[in-house]
Amino acid sequence: MSQTMLLRLKCPNCGNIQETTVWTSVNVTENPELKEKLFDGEINTLRCEKCNEKNFINSPLLYHDMEQRFCVQYYPPESIDDNDFFTQFTADGKLVMSPRIPEEHLTLAEYLATPHIVFYIEEMLCYITFRDRLRETNV
Repeated sequence: MSQTMLLRLKCPNCGNIQETTVWTSVNVTENPELKEKLFDGEINTLRCEKCNEKNFINSPLLYHDMEQRFCVQYYPPESIDDNDFFTQFTADGKLVMSPRIPEEHLTLAEYLATPHIVFYIEEMLCYITFRDRLRETNV
């Protein structure tokens, strides 16, 4: 399921404060239009109502493709400097069970426990493209 939250954010260019939708997860099987929006830079961007400046919102984002059975989790690069960040993972990189992934979903989709972790949005887009092309060449 795709999820959003509404936040009041400050434009880094002019200081204007406005409400903005921030995506925490996109499920492109249920909402295929979100894939194009992600690649077009329309997901997790702040378009200032005052100065029209467009800025990326550096917030964690999960990309989920149920059809291809993979997910990619973006974390801001500064997460690596936060020791608490690593408590979310086992030593082999699997997510520690949390309310974020209900156990009944894991029985249906093991891959949710081991998302491909990235620290740059461009890396997320490259990995999604890689998986798409793999599917195209192996059909």
